[in-house]
Amino acid sequence: MPEKNSSSQLIEPEDALLEAFWTRAKNVAKINPLEVIVGLDSVSALRPSAYSLGDSSEEADRLCKLVMDGTKRATSSWVASYQAEDAPLPEVGELSIICDGSGTPHVLARTRKVTTVAFQEAGPEIAMAEGEGTFAQWKAEHDAFFRRECEELGIAFDPDGQVLTEYFEVLYSH
Repeated sequence: MPEKNSSSQLIEPEDALLEAFWTRAKNVAKINPLEVIVGLDSVSALRPSAYSLGDSSEEADRLCKLVMDGTKRATSSWVASYQAEDAPLPEVGELSIICDGSGTPHVLARTRKVTTVAFQEAGPEIAMAEGEGTFAQWKAEHDAFFRRECEELGIAFDPDGQVLTEYFEVLYSH
């Protein structure tokens, strides 16, 4: 997402900040770059993708803090959004950098589990893993978020569509 002027909109992280964070995080998390050279760990060869959670800087700040304090251990996405953007689905073992709303990297995370379920069949275990409130709150907030996202992408929201939940572990945070 490109940098935006309003304080409530997300700001794209700067490469220099990401590179500095990645260098420190892979050292602290003991991700050995020598393993890349001998082919044992291709996931650490390149800096992982970086993103903010949510669709406003305030939301990204709040969600990043929940990840950092261990409350949030998962995030959910609309499968049709990946398809509309021709983006690959997350896979177990992938690393990612989670940023706050100003684009500052704070967390190195590894995907440990990926599930897909119809939105109408999503259960309270997802809300618990996301750590954002009750299941009713999760359902209402994600319904609104997915509808906004679909509108921005120019695709129709289908209440029977699929939700992908990515469960992660924090390898490093600051």
